[in-house]
Amino acid sequence: MSDDRRVLFLQHQDDCGPGYLGDRARELGYSVEIADLARTDRPEDPTPYAFVVSLGSDDSTLDGSVAYLATERALLARAVGAGVPVLGVCFGAQLLATVLGARVRPLERPEIGWLEVDATDPEVVGPGPWLVWHLDAFDCPPDADLLATTGLAVQAFRQGPHLGVQFHPEATPESAGAWAAKYGAALAAAGIDGETLLDETVHRQAESRERAAALLDRMVNGVSSAGTGTTLGR
Repeated sequence: MSDDRRVLFLQHQDDCGPGYLGDRARELGYSVEIADLARTDRPEDPTPYAFVVSLGSDDSTLDGSVAYLATERALLARAVGAGVPVLGVCFGAQLLATVLGARVRPLERPEIGWLEVDATDPEVVGPGPWLVWHLDAFDCPPDADLLATTGLAVQAFRQGPHLGVQFHPEATPESAGAWAAKYGAALAAAGIDGETLLDETVHRQAESRERAAALLDRMVNGVSSAGTGTTLGR
């Protein structure tokens, strides 16, 4: 594993950026590099990085027509094979889950809102509430530890130094506002009031930043077991 002080964020669209996770990485002294695999940036070697974060996307991991899916899946597989820790967020967690041998499936209905999760190991992933916003779900990968669920889907798992979370610890009021504007009709069809959701996002921004920072700190200090594991350094 590299001792480099660089972190690679894999971003897929403008409104799904590193957010609070990127802020915390910089606070810890890491240099944040962003690659947009949905456009032109296609890094092939994750091994120089301290860890890799794969972010959210409107795209589905079940859609074989998405041009960059194979590239990113191969990049994450190489990171896993080289022992470079990977943090997957929502779409990124689904991709990581498939790399680790799990299935992704469409949900019968979207799961959206500020939700508390049933946490099996709160020292790694706390109960929240977290901003959940997804239409597909993943199974817990074989040999991975199940860390959190809702009644509808797995919300977090860990396998060695790798962590996948279905929720959005990185989400800011700005990013959530962009999602609500883009999917206003879909929110209404699901019986979700977009303005109420955004009001809660603004209200919770301080605690959300703290939870995101704590989650990234656990990633940096090793998630293979609470309080132990491979340490990337502070």
